[in-house]
Amino acid sequence: MEDQIQLIPLLQIDRPVKISRETIDPERVRELAESIRESGLIEPVILRRVNGRYEMVAGDRRFLAHKLLGFNEIKSIVRDMDDQETIVVRGIENLQRENLSPSEEGMVYLLLNKECGLNQKQICRKTGKAEKTVSRLLHFAQLPEEIRRPVDQKAVSLAVLDTLLEIDDETFFRYYFQMAVENGISEKVARMWVDDWKKTKQGTYNDEDRGVLDGSVPVEQKPIYITCEVCHEPIEVRKVKHVISCPECKKKVIHG
Repeated sequence: MEDQIQLIPLLQIDRPVKISRETIDPERVRELAESIRESGLIEPVILRRVNGRYEMVAGDRRFLAHKLLGFNEIKSIVRDMDDQETIVVRGIENLQRENLSPSEEGMVYLLLNKECGLNQKQICRKTGKAEKTVSRLLHFAQLPEEIRRPVDQKAVSLAVLDTLLEIDDETFFRYYFQMAVENGISEKVARMWVDDWKKTKQGTYNDEDRGVLDGSVPVEQKPIYITCEVCHEPIEVRKVKHVISCPECKKKVIHG
């Protein structure tokens, strides 16, 4: 019966073919298993019928925790759901988890958009998320993995990336982005970099033929900024007096 809690054998349940969560932390599953051992399963999993078996819709970690504990059955609610309804429920469940990376959250919105045909406003209504958040992370999820990874790992903030994406030259963007990752810059520094790049671009293409200016025009040496690790304000690289180093590297510098 619909929404009636049933005990379903684990051997009759199949995990999702498409799992929205990029990784499932084994340690989190172990902690969940210990909680279930002590207090029991508070929230049943949601299943749907597929080809005479059951497919996991929501509660994959709870299912894995039961397997870890060696249980044979799990409290379940079985619903008749089509593919679109299943994707929406899975997506909403994933968004309710803690510590989602920007990529993981963006992939949920992308799946709702591509697989379910939902536009941004519909995704917002389904998930309760602000349209600005959905739009931003939808775009982020479609960027190359090598761009997303440093943001997911918190080597650079999403705000810094958004600012640097105003640089429409691929070569320059990747140069500045790598600098940002290596130096952990603030959004304020990123804005200065982008503004300097735009001024340089305007200076390069301000003649009638839109050609490169010749060497007779004096080129202003612009300062290069990074972020101060104490006050987080921009500081010129040439004014930096100290760098962070391990004891071994410090000995090498002192003793030559």
